[in-house]
Amino acid sequence: MDEVNEILEGPAKHEDKGIAARLTYDQETDSYRVEYSPLLENGEITEEWIVFGGTVGYNDSVYSSEEAAHEFYDQLENLGQDEILDELAVGEE
Repeated sequence: MDEVNEILEGPAKHEDKGIAARLTYDQETDSYRVEYSPLLENGEITEEWIVFGGTVGYNDSVYSSEEAAHEFYDQLENLGQDEILDELAVGEE
């Protein structure tokens, strides 16, 4: 899928969370995605990029505006893993 995605930011490593994150623009769907990939024990990125959330009870980290996607991407540095899920919980503002 990367052939239609433009990387806008990252990847930024969040070693305390065991992930790297990046912000992409998906030309096919005209949407902005905050994606993550697990980090290996040696700190390398696995390059298996997926969006946050998207399961029952959680929104995914796909946004219609770059501003909203950037806001979540920038917050990742200061959020714990549980707080990331709280941000994506359905019904949360």
